Amino acid sequence: MYLSEAAEGIIPTTLWADGAEFGHNQDGIRELRALEVGDFPTPKPEKLISKVVSLATNPNDLVLDSFAGSGTTGAVAHKMGRRWIMVELGEHCHTHIISRLKKVIDGEDQGGISKAVDWQGGGGFRYYRLAPTLIVNDRWGNPVINPEYNAAQLAEALAKLEGFIYAPSETCWWQHGHSSERDFLFVTTQNLSAEQLQALSDEVGSNQSLLICCAAFRGVTAAQASQRWPNLTLKKIPKMVLARCEWGHDDYSLNVANLPMAAPQPPSLTPALSPQVGRGRKTADAGPDLFGDGEEGKA
Repeated sequence: MYLSEAAEGIIPTTLWADGAEFGHNQDGIRELRALEVGDFPTPKPEKLISKVVSLATNPNDLVLDSFAGSGTTGAVAHKMGRRWIMVELGEHCHTHIISRLKKVIDGEDQGGISKAVDWQGGGGFRYYRLAPTLIVNDRWGNPVINPEYNAAQLAEALAKLEGFIYAPSETCWWQHGHSSERDFLFVTTQNLSAEQLQALSDEVGSNQSLLICCAAFRGVTAAQASQRWPNLTLKKIPKMVLARCEWGHDDYSLNVANLPMAAPQPPSLTPALSPQVGRGRKTADAGPDLFGDGEEGKA
């Protein structure tokens, strides 16, 4: 905006410029130092975040901060009885945020807005680390499963992607997960033969169904598999993963419309999202041919 000579020297003000009501960055610095979690560049004062949260949410609403920084949003939302999700990739996730939220929960944090909301501690949060990329390119540029994933991690990842509950059976080797009492998941990096698929179909039986995520299947086409084994569904990895996700974007244009949605749960059992989700309370309480290029088979 152009300022005329007459306007030069005028300090612009906004609703948020009232330091007495909304605080200053110096207040945020002092609040962090009082918690002994270390300094952080330009932390927001709790008063400011409290005002934003009170204007935009109601108790028990979900507050998202995708750049958590020093964790002020989570701390304030927790004290104000809001659920919260914070996402942070920096090391200060461990040095600042986790330490800070533990003190909030324990009631040790009596700074910021604590006295204004009569915060005595309570609630909790879950912390999740971001998993490594599931699909990477091999030396020839072909998509393959990331070697960092072991068998259990791969099965768990595909179970989540396909909407199954990861729950390996101790007695049945092909049950890695389930979506109901009769629908199961089996994940393997093997190239399955028609004989192996027949054996699996026999074990599954006619009253159950099995989704098989495998590297490839041979000796049978997708159409033949659908007719021959009506209790089996065949999908190839990594093709099945590549069809559900997108890579290579440097913006927010990812297509996530087809990702599975978690079933709603009671508030007290709401699962944590990466990396921290909290709930506050106001009282203390191989080669290119390995994966093949055929189509998926559906029974």
